[in-house]
Amino acid sequence: MSDSSSEHLLAVVDALDALAREHTPVEAAESMDPAVLQAFWREWPHTSVWAGNLWRALNRDLEVPAGARDDREVDEVGGSG
Repeated sequence: MSDSSSEHLLAVVDALDALAREHTPVEAAESMDPAVLQAFWREWPHTSVWAGNLWRALNRDLEVPAGARDDREVDEVGGSG
């Protein structure tokens, strides 16, 4: 992802989190514009699948514990000076 894509994703997540903190789902359904709710209903399945797949990919990457590096040329041992 480019930096702009990363920033966009972070902004979207922050905005959704802020909305979730302000309103329960029931409050949102009762107070939001019906056209907005219709767009959410129409688009959410695709968005949810994409976000779920991204989450699973990140989760797979994080399942593997970090290991020691064996590359002596890039390892710093300190104490030089």
